[in-house]
Amino acid sequence: MTRTSFLPLFIFLLAGCSATKVERQLTSPETLLGYGVDSIGFLKASPFLKAHMNNGNLYVFSSWDVEKEGRTITGIGILLDPMRDTVDFTRNVLGLDSVAILETNVLSKSGAATAITVLTGITVAVTIFCITNPKTCFGSCPTFYASDGDSLRLQAECFSSSISPSLEATDIDALYHVQPVNGEVTVKMRNEALETHVVRHVDLLAVPRKEGSRVFAGTDGQFWKSPSVLPPASAASPEGDCLPALLNADWNERFSLTDETDLSAKETIELEFRVVPGREYGLVVGSRQSLMPTYLLYQALAYMGSDAGHWLAEIERKNITSKQGAIKHLIGGIEIATRLPEGAWQSVGGIDEHGPLAVDMHMTPLGRFSDTTLSVQLRMTKGAWRLDYVALAELSGPLLSVRLHPRSVFKEGEEDKEARAILLDTTQTLVTLPGDSYDLQYTLPGAEGEYELFLESRGYYLEWIRKEWIEEQNPLLLAQMFLDPGNALKRLAPEFKRVEQSMEDCFWRSRYAKP
Repeated sequence: MTRTSFLPLFIFLLAGCSATKVERQLTSPETLLGYGVDSIGFLKASPFLKAHMNNGNLYVFSSWDVEKEGRTITGIGILLDPMRDTVDFTRNVLGLDSVAILETNVLSKSGAATAITVLTGITVAVTIFCITNPKTCFGSCPTFYASDGDSLRLQAECFSSSISPSLEATDIDALYHVQPVNGEVTVKMRNEALETHVVRHVDLLAVPRKEGSRVFAGTDGQFWKSPSVLPPASAASPEGDCLPALLNADWNERFSLTDETDLSAKETIELEFRVVPGREYGLVVGSRQSLMPTYLLYQALAYMGSDAGHWLAEIERKNITSKQGAIKHLIGGIEIATRLPEGAWQSVGGIDEHGPLAVDMHMTPLGRFSDTTLSVQLRMTKGAWRLDYVALAELSGPLLSVRLHPRSVFKEGEEDKEARAILLDTTQTLVTLPGDSYDLQYTLPGAEGEYELFLESRGYYLEWIRKEWIEEQNPLLLAQMFLDPGNALKRLAPEFKRVEQSMEDCFWRSRYAKP
């Protein structure tokens, strides 16, 4: 079997990045890499630098340097063709625009180079939790915090499934709990994982609302005005009544454990609402993924092992398409159905936003109903989703938003005008490393009126490949995850069950941040 015969697996990568009250052990960037963050650069002592080219060629450098602006790499090394036969050994100058992915075990000081560099084989003793099980390590994607009026609160995680440059995406997240102060909002953007984050922009979308009403971002791409929000009258799950966990957006979540023999086994929750006939409604669901999809991502990376850079390069070369994510489709999202008058269930949409960190608020328009009782069914993979809030929003029409750019940007208490300029320039990207934190300040439009706030961000991130993952390299098991995903999820079920109940706690305790 050739390596390219199971390339399509990698698009399955659906990890992403809710807050919970746990004790967190932190380490510093200096501990992370053994040298100061300000002096990070390509180190001559590094064993390798691989340049995976867009045309399929591979350069393996024994010595190299990065031009000051970070747009070219000059070095001495071996050139291999797409079949990995040696073509030449010479000095080469490469433009970054011809490189799909760089791969090394040190970082580039140049943002342009760092933005396409995947670190492989890193060995970092971050916390005892990552040492015990490297697949419980915290990740992925940028996290965003803002004040809820009492304290700084995790509000959003962004572009959670964008695990390479070609998968760069725009994400919109409701800042459901944000409380502006004197017409100002400060959003803290953090890199709290062993990842490189590449951020193109972070804007606020402010939607006017009347006092006592709310605005929801619909799965139809519109913002909807809601004069009233109705709680469920009942909520029945396989374990019984789960209504108390769904009544408030308070991180008191309803969740289940995965099936012991099959990670794709399904479950359903049935809800009932009291409605007014003839009015238009939408279902609001506050949810986040469990850590099962994250575990599967890390396991896929482990099976890729030392070839992880190759797989990322194949994504950049467009040799893998979104139609080939077999495991992703088996896990799936949250399917929403309503009961028809004759008793059958009719699918009306679904939710499938990746990420295990922040609770995402989604609203699916349902339409109008003639009865006074509305029955809704949620169908999902057992143990794959954590539900924080479910409600029925009365809809009274779409609304337009006002886009707000950051007024100022601060890093470690100092104003960073260069970072702000980058975030305002769509041709540039802001590259952040573990422990980096930025405060983005916004001014709401006008002193009067209330606004529902949404965070729009665009970018991608690169996962750092742990040495412990590489030691599990197994092309045959990697192939099974794509070619026979059903049996792969059955085989992996007992392995995941061994860490499932402790994974959530270990995951949050391994979060990376500066002290």
